[in-house]
Amino acid sequence: MNEGRGDSLQVHQFYQKAKIPIELGQALGRTGFSKIIKTSGLLRDSLPVPLWGKREIHKIERMSSYQRKDFVQKELQGMPCLILTDGLSYPRSVKQYAREKMMALFTTELSRSKSRALLKKMFFAFTTPQLVLSGGLLTIFGQGILIMGDSGVGKSESALELISRGHLFVSDDVVQIQKDADGKLVGSAAPLSRNFMEIRGLGIINIQKIFGNKSICSKTRIDLIVMLRRWKAGKEYDRLGLKFPESRKILSVTVPKITIPVAPGRNIATLIEVACKVFMLKKKGYIAAREITENLERAIAIG
Repeated sequence: MNEGRGDSLQVHQFYQKAKIPIELGQALGRTGFSKIIKTSGLLRDSLPVPLWGKREIHKIERMSSYQRKDFVQKELQGMPCLILTDGLSYPRSVKQYAREKMMALFTTELSRSKSRALLKKMFFAFTTPQLVLSGGLLTIFGQGILIMGDSGVGKSESALELISRGHLFVSDDVVQIQKDADGKLVGSAAPLSRNFMEIRGLGIINIQKIFGNKSICSKTRIDLIVMLRRWKAGKEYDRLGLKFPESRKILSVTVPKITIPVAPGRNIATLIEVACKVFMLKKKGYIAAREITENLERAIAIG
């Protein structure tokens, strides 16, 4: 079974993913850990696991034993697990039902609203398609820049220079990409390679240890793709920038892209910084090639 994303996961997988962010505790040990949580076909604001809080517990406390049993059965029938918030304790009737039905019971000190928000975020991430691309990802001037290109062209070396200039490192070589709740692309590092970079001649280096915590960004939206290509003699390149940016589709999202030909002696890090600045200016409506064209047309008209 795919443990990364899909339309279902086992309760024990859910517990492993949620125990730290939602501070889950086990009320019945590993009872019900083999049950399946279905995550497909959910309504916009619904969750695949129920959350109980003060309201449900107070309601149960006011019921007769018969009413309590009927309420618990109606509310929890078919549920793989239950989370009780606000640091509350489960009533005996709920524990008894859970043991009979082999249903997992969890507790958390967090409030119901906080738990719900974290669960929605977690399940959204689980059910959202993910793509893994080869490249480096940095935050440059506040923009998420995905650096891709030919093998050995200098992607990691240019990324290292950009980090030394104060830009933020997200990932090297392997970038995990998925959509966020707004439909924007978000990139992050693979867990095993987080904070690490491979530099020819130096081997594996730890960016966090060398440049400090302020040099690291855990994830970023992807605003621009910079494609590095080896310079080919005789090949024509866009000299005016009228074709900038091009675009590429990732997970059905169109991402602006610029291709930079790399030749000996070109400072790739500086070119990437300038590409980011040009991109930011273009988003504000300014295009240098258009300005020089307009200036030329005015000069011709006057002459």
